[in-house]
Amino acid sequence: MKKTNFVVIFWLLIALISFVVFLMNFYSLFESVSYVLFPVTDNNTYSPDRNQLFRDLITTIPMLIIVTLSFIISLKQGLKAYDSSNSTKTTNL
Repeated sequence: MKKTNFVVIFWLLIALISFVVFLMNFYSLFESVSYVLFPVTDNNTYSPDRNQLFRDLITTIPMLIIVTLSFIISLKQGLKAYDSSNSTKTTNL
């Protein structure tokens, strides 16, 4: 494996790990916000109520949007880099 490939893979792994950590912390933030907006009013935590549904929606929807947007952006950038690397290979032949 070339040194440049190792460096690229290393940085991609660091980016992936930091993105996962970011998502976990961001989920925690939205979970805290959801409990501020819809506080727990009863002591029975086993039965799901309407507020629990709203709390789940507040924590889930922003995370889905962030993951979807980052996937689309990274897919477009990856395809662009792949196309540019293929076009340089064909011109060099």
